[in-house]
Amino acid sequence: MILKKTAAAVMAAAMIMTNAVCIDSSTLAASAAQNRSGICAVDYVDIREDADPYAWRTGWLDGGDHVEILDEKYDSYGKLWYYMVYSGIYGYVPADSISENGTGNVKADDNVSYDMSNYESYLNGQGFPESYKVYLRELHKQHPSWIFTAQHLGIDWNRAVDEECVIGRNLVHDYAPDSWKSMERGAYDFGSGTWYQLDTGWVAASEEIIQYYMDPRNFLSEEYVFMFENLSYDPDVHTLDGVEAILRGSFMDGWYTCPDTGDVLSYAQTFMEAAAVSGVSPYHLASRCRNEQGAYGAPQSLGTAAGYEGYYNFFDIQAFATANLTAGQMAALYASNYDPDYLMPWTNQYKSIIGGSMFLGNGYINREQDTLYLQKFDMTDGGNGYFAHQYMTCVFGQANEATSMLYAYSDEVLASAMEFKIPVYDNMPEYVCLEPGSSRDNNDYLDSLSISGVKLSPSFNRYTQNYTASVSSDTDGVNISASSNSSNATVYGTGYTALSGGSNTVNITCISAGGTQRVYTINIEKAAESYSEPVEFDYSTTDVNGDGDTNITDAMILFGYVANKRPLSSSEYSRADIDRSGEVNITDAMAIIRIICGR
Repeated sequence: MILKKTAAAVMAAAMIMTNAVCIDSSTLAASAAQNRSGICAVDYVDIREDADPYAWRTGWLDGGDHVEILDEKYDSYGKLWYYMVYSGIYGYVPADSISENGTGNVKADDNVSYDMSNYESYLNGQGFPESYKVYLRELHKQHPSWIFTAQHLGIDWNRAVDEECVIGRNLVHDYAPDSWKSMERGAYDFGSGTWYQLDTGWVAASEEIIQYYMDPRNFLSEEYVFMFENLSYDPDVHTLDGVEAILRGSFMDGWYTCPDTGDVLSYAQTFMEAAAVSGVSPYHLASRCRNEQGAYGAPQSLGTAAGYEGYYNFFDIQAFATANLTAGQMAALYASNYDPDYLMPWTNQYKSIIGGSMFLGNGYINREQDTLYLQKFDMTDGGNGYFAHQYMTCVFGQANEATSMLYAYSDEVLASAMEFKIPVYDNMPEYVCLEPGSSRDNNDYLDSLSISGVKLSPSFNRYTQNYTASVSSDTDGVNISASSNSSNATVYGTGYTALSGGSNTVNITCISAGGTQRVYTINIEKAAESYSEPVEFDYSTTDVNGDGDTNITDAMILFGYVANKRPLSSSEYSRADIDRSGEVNITDAMAIIRIICGR
């Protein structure tokens, strides 16, 4: 265990030294006097620089690790953290991840007796794949009241991935690691070496990062599982305090004044009213607006979109960039429409939040897209088809919102029977799809591909991966050349390739700096060797001189004729044309020799 933590300790060395000199000696003395210690009561937890789930990670704890508790601190969500030290690593961990003095009194499930055999039967009955169960067992231990329902989508995993990789459906920040950005046609400009801006500051996401966020198994943890929560409004669960916790620290923390009516209202209370009207969880509504608009707000939520001042669109409905308008301007333009069913036009914050929540309920929750996951990845029909009806293009938006949901719930709510609908695809990969671990690019394209002296069909295009070629029967092999677009990529499969008769498949693989690979395939057809039917000789007429016997004399007569040393009579000529070709030549003479030799 100590060896495993060494890397984290080295990584955080400077920070640890800084923390060490900043710790008040009286605090250490008091802590020592209290003799507070504990054991990590969860399988894994990150150690943070501050009491904040987004603070710098300085290390981690595994289940059973012993720690010394030095202090306590509440974060902005009201959650308690312990300041502790483990193997020389100082930092904060959530208090509910530590069993103080090893008694286990902080874990909700420590004194619960589980009949895991019954739970295994439940998981089997739901049809969860084995690769899901390891995560669900741990969540069940932590929250035995939670209900996990398998949502069998009936969609092939590969088809779903292909659909989500359509350019424009999933975006990442333009400053994201290059391995997160797509290199597909329409996503990347090979001429300038830059990614196309599909929205201001956003570019197309790579297949690898899309698969990571699509794979439900990556998010079956307490921190992210709320992307699968049923999002219907429950007044017994959703409280004003919970909404205020979500909005705390943002521009929606507190009150606002409607510019057109002068009404002064509470953001949190507005979200509660929106939930009652739309039937959508107020926690979901509040966290979604915070995620869409950011902590400080955006022009479309502040009513300052250029050319559309005074219009508000908190949920970024129809917010996409065009050739002439930014996404924020498009959102404000939409807000200027007239539709009394949704309180439009949205000329103040109240109407935008209430009307937008009704739109969200009617457009998504009531169309079977009743989880954050399904609103991001449209894997249900709901009367409007699959894949295209997706609330946001940000590939990780649902994960961000899920984290906000966790901190919005009180301990009492978290102990209740909450339902989570976990998607299950057909033909899922055996192992979870990993997050791209490299910051290097995914440029696995070729700039050229050719066979020396042989034409490829079709002509080379970096986006075309399958080609054909034809060679003659006497071609023993070919020389294949290829070059990558990126100088950091590696190409395999070039050089001399021996060919056999018939079809030959040659794969040229380009591996990017980020580790992705693209395979270009050439099917080379080698012509069959020419073959003539064997000549049928008329051996009954091989007695050229008519002496009643076929012997060397007949052969010499033919050799003499071929050498222009002896003429043939008409009867001799007729008998000498053994292969009946209409001509007497050396072939006929050799046929007689074979006859004489018994072949």
